[in-house]
Amino acid sequence: MEQHRPGRLKQKNKPHKAGKKRVRFHSTSSVNSLRSSSTCVGGKKGSGLARSVRKNQLIQIRRLKREEIINSRRKISIAPILIAVIDLSDRLDHFAKLLLAFDQTATVEISKHGHYWHIDIPKFRTRYQLVNLDRKDLYSSIDLAKLADILLIIHSNKVERFEVDNPELIQDDFFTLDAIYNHCLPLTIHAIIGLADVSNPKQKDRVRRTLFEAINKNFPGLMNGGNDKMRSLDTAQDLIKLFHYCSTVKCCRSRSRSYCSRRSQLLAEDFHFVPNSSDPEIGTLQVEGFVRNNPFNVSSLVYVPEFGEFQMDLIETVSVPYGDKKRKQNKEIEFRSQCDLQLRPSLKRENPVQTIFEEEMQAQHEDKKHSEIEKKKVPIGTSDYQANWIFESDEEENDDDDDVECDNESQFSDDQDEIIEKIKKIQFAPIDNASDDDDENVNGMKDDNEKDDVSLDKDIDYDQEINMQDEQMELEKFKEQRMYEMFPDEIDTPVDRPARERFAKYRGLKSFRTSQWDCKENLPSDYSRIFQFENFNRTRRRIFKSDTFGADPGFYIRVHLANVPRKLSDYFQQNSHKPLILYELLAHEHKMSVMNVVVKKVPSFTMPIKSKERLIFHVGYRRFVAKPIFSAHTTGDKHKYEKYLRSDVACVATLYGPITYPPAPVLVYKEFEQDGSHQLVAIGSLLDCSPDRLIIKRYILSGHPYKIHRRHSVVRYMFFNREDILWFRPVELRTKYGRHGHILEPLGTHGHMKCRFDHQLSSQDTVLMYLYKRVFPKWYYEPITIDQHPNIHLTSNDQINNNNDDDDDDHRMQM
Repeated sequence: MEQHRPGRLKQKNKPHKAGKKRVRFHSTSSVNSLRSSSTCVGGKKGSGLARSVRKNQLIQIRRLKREEIINSRRKISIAPILIAVIDLSDRLDHFAKLLLAFDQTATVEISKHGHYWHIDIPKFRTRYQLVNLDRKDLYSSIDLAKLADILLIIHSNKVERFEVDNPELIQDDFFTLDAIYNHCLPLTIHAIIGLADVSNPKQKDRVRRTLFEAINKNFPGLMNGGNDKMRSLDTAQDLIKLFHYCSTVKCCRSRSRSYCSRRSQLLAEDFHFVPNSSDPEIGTLQVEGFVRNNPFNVSSLVYVPEFGEFQMDLIETVSVPYGDKKRKQNKEIEFRSQCDLQLRPSLKRENPVQTIFEEEMQAQHEDKKHSEIEKKKVPIGTSDYQANWIFESDEEENDDDDDVECDNESQFSDDQDEIIEKIKKIQFAPIDNASDDDDENVNGMKDDNEKDDVSLDKDIDYDQEINMQDEQMELEKFKEQRMYEMFPDEIDTPVDRPARERFAKYRGLKSFRTSQWDCKENLPSDYSRIFQFENFNRTRRRIFKSDTFGADPGFYIRVHLANVPRKLSDYFQQNSHKPLILYELLAHEHKMSVMNVVVKKVPSFTMPIKSKERLIFHVGYRRFVAKPIFSAHTTGDKHKYEKYLRSDVACVATLYGPITYPPAPVLVYKEFEQDGSHQLVAIGSLLDCSPDRLIIKRYILSGHPYKIHRRHSVVRYMFFNREDILWFRPVELRTKYGRHGHILEPLGTHGHMKCRFDHQLSSQDTVLMYLYKRVFPKWYYEPITIDQHPNIHLTSNDQINNNNDDDDDDHRMQM
């Protein structure tokens, strides 16, 4: 069948003229916008340039990009490439033998402190620095991984334990790697020792595939991005290829962790303590090492993990003690910078709190010397409290804040006993009460095939390790959390106490989202001890954009730390395997403020975590103990208080801590008092340091409809006296079925009240009253010291391997 073909007289509809009605009926601004946009239609941007001009622009852009890459490579290649080695094969002695005899032209030296290996390969024109991460020392391993450019993970060819689906066999290997993976993961390289011993090619593929699957299962994404290759590490040629790859990948993909690149670090190669003449227990500590990532400024403060902040007196360059003779004899760049005492920041961490008598005396002195006081320029309408904020200026005002003190936050623990008694009456499903501290496989013991292998002695030992009181406490916490999830924020009105006294600090809100709440209202007395920024984000951007002056990255310098206690030097001399690291702090990073951290509970931790519970935080370079309160991570100016750390969504933990500028990774650990072990609870990142975050605690009072007549109802069991009804009369009522209403009048003297709603209630509905109060974190800040290291339990196989390694001390790698 022949189809119709249109001819020359085909009908053509007029095209739609976009914006015709808008031009005709709307304002002239829309007409002008249409006219201006019509002139740009049909041509490319920059099409008016000549071809030679466009070609010249491309050449200039290409030249600028090439110069940027060359300058970045030159900057990177100054300092030695720091390679952190984490050994999962228990064959580190074989790796040490390869280092000592892999290249005759290379020089291998060991630092005086820390046993760091310095390797100089002339044909690569690159210097390397190798450090070993001890799996039994969590804190030292994390500190070294934060500085490392490359993380080298050495695996074994024995992969039978990964093929068995038993996490207990690999938890010792992956305990330290888990912390590094969640906190400070650098560029990762995987290597296998003993792969040459496997003669069958299919067996080699099975080893690589099993390791790849085990790492991907425990650490998703670790084998992606060019890190999916398992390298062999059996011969000297393999080691040369590995070093060449490290130098290549370091130049091409530099470290992009902004929290490291914003600050300067120094890994101590050697140090010397010079006591003061007046007090021999305090003196000057002279630390030598390479500057990394950022210039080292003498006017900044220095943070030493587990010892605190210190001031610097002098920074000077010294000759590099490592490398070939020609490099040692080269003329070094001389740099010497002495700190100006007027520009040196103070070590004061808290804002001093004044008593009423001191405030009156200070007011009298200010009246007398009003003419001599230098006036501070502030915007019009700024209060005295706002005038003491940290403004965007180089001068720092350390005056005391005139905060309004209020009563300490009450814990409202009167009804806790009643709630617990009600929880005990509820029947729950069976709960696995196995302690997280114990590493026994309880689920495996339930199998019929394994019951015969368990002896009576093991049962007795197992029972002795369990504390029944702790088990009961954990069970009560599980029940309380379950009850809170079923009925969030609901509370029974006390019968023996007036509700207007019990909920005196609570208020009603028309809308939680849109109602106003003054963030400066009724602040606690602890807020007078902290520092606050006028605009935190603006200060952060200004500090990050400001140019720093000092010793450039790659310089080998000697830093003179002032007023250092002798115990710091004695500790690192006695523990030479522990790293001494200096972190340069940015402006105001030693002052206390309110820290807000976004955290997400890890799936492996199943115990409930309550607000104001003692937890260990790793925030950036710092480690400290705090008691945070949790709130919802939502938009808006008000955030709902969470009694427990939720496992389904991310929450915000608010606590008191030193000021830190984001981004900064965060690890949260829980310490168990039985054996001192630590278990990872949550991971996250720093949100900001702002005391103005409104954390609102909500209580819900419930009542039941007694009589219903159209839109009017008589409600009971919400209050139990007439005065409470009159007190809470202005607060709006809601129901679980979405009705809204208010209290009309009380009926009698036993708590019955007449209410009116927008629609008629149903008999199974529940009347609710929402009350709100702002809560604040508890003042608790305890820095981690040298005596608070976690205990890591190793299996018997690891202990046997460590004992066998002691026989080969001559060839053992000490880093």
